[in-house]
Amino acid sequence: MKIAFFLKNELIQGIDWQNIMLGNPGVGGSEYMIVLTSYMLTISAKYDVVLIVQRKSNFPKELHIAYAENLHDAIGLCAQQHIKFLAFKEDPRWINGGDFDNLPQGVGLILWCHNFLSSRQLDFYDKIPSVKSVICVGREQVDLYRDHHLFSKMDYIYNGFPLSLGKKDEIIPAPQRENIVTYIGSIVPFKGFHILAKAWPMVLNRVPDAQLYVIGSGQVYDDNKKMGTYGIADQNYEKLFMKYLTDRNGKVLPCVHFMGRLGEEKKEIIRQTKVGVPNPSGDTETFGIGAIEFEEMLCRVVTRRCCGYLDTVYNKINLYRSRSAKVLADFIVRGLNNPESDDDSGLQDFLSQFDIRNTVIEWEKLFATIAEGLHRIHDLNHHIPNLDFRNKWFTVVYARLNKVLNYKLPCLTKLSENKIAAHIKYLRNNHF
Repeated sequence: MKIAFFLKNELIQGIDWQNIMLGNPGVGGSEYMIVLTSYMLTISAKYDVVLIVQRKSNFPKELHIAYAENLHDAIGLCAQQHIKFLAFKEDPRWINGGDFDNLPQGVGLILWCHNFLSSRQLDFYDKIPSVKSVICVGREQVDLYRDHHLFSKMDYIYNGFPLSLGKKDEIIPAPQRENIVTYIGSIVPFKGFHILAKAWPMVLNRVPDAQLYVIGSGQVYDDNKKMGTYGIADQNYEKLFMKYLTDRNGKVLPCVHFMGRLGEEKKEIIRQTKVGVPNPSGDTETFGIGAIEFEEMLCRVVTRRCCGYLDTVYNKINLYRSRSAKVLADFIVRGLNNPESDDDSGLQDFLSQFDIRNTVIEWEKLFATIAEGLHRIHDLNHHIPNLDFRNKWFTVVYARLNKVLNYKLPCLTKLSENKIAAHIKYLRNNHF
């Protein structure tokens, strides 16, 4: 059976993918996952795999590369080459771009949702018969859409990562590490780096020898993005956070190290890190591969309690609920002063579910399953975790009612958390 993945790479064509098994070469996690998963499926040789890209780049020689300018052309290419299924990263811009107009017959589409879906997106994809499965990157993410009709086609497969589980010789015991805090991620507003920057003076006030390493750039998603004075991020964004990380003369503090985009070189920094902060805001995080990179080296992961990190952070006590810089500073200081206070006894088993060697098996199962006319590989009703998160228990009850009413009720994604809370209060007060 022939399958394909589509990668938008027109803005990152200068990336060298040759050593992909050593880690992310400095791109967005979604793009890395597409290439890595295509590579591993090719190596497994269970399916005939094609990676369809927009631009030439230095890809691993094992990959079968084809070219298409956009998603619509990629779908047409699949029809011409008798490729049965095409998986691609869902992008809200696909809806208005005409990419789903006049679709050829015989190509099953698999939406790989690395970002959250709006009710408009859910409604749109629900009406396209060619969409055979909608894959979220985490269990918490897929649970958000239980009350929509499209949920019957939805499932999750965790992002996979080339973990070196069991190599204890690479691990420096936490108490022997210096007070190093490391951020990994794109330096853009929605990733929340400014929250960490604002927290940093508070951390230094309590841990004077603390060091901050910043791995990432404002160009992670776009090689050509114009940068500010410091060459770190967009100029307006730099003005927002650099005031916390510079002295009176505008010089970067000696304890702050901007490392830029790194590939495998970042492992040495992570290996020496006590506290990792992958995304201080958590607002857009559906998975959070940075947490896995930290945990593999036994770093304390501190970040916000959100969909992605409920799945990927082993010690949930390190997840805070507030967007406050002071709260983040408190959690970082606790991690620096008590590096071994968490129970890591089950960490290796926990991390194994994110090993690419295991997640690629899930993808193989998925293709076989949808070839049989089904849509998912997991039973999402057997055990529903974290029912207290974002009133998930209410979503479960609401979903059952909506199914009985043939989905005539509005999807909860259309409602704000305040409105949902108001509905819950009304139901409780009226003894429902």
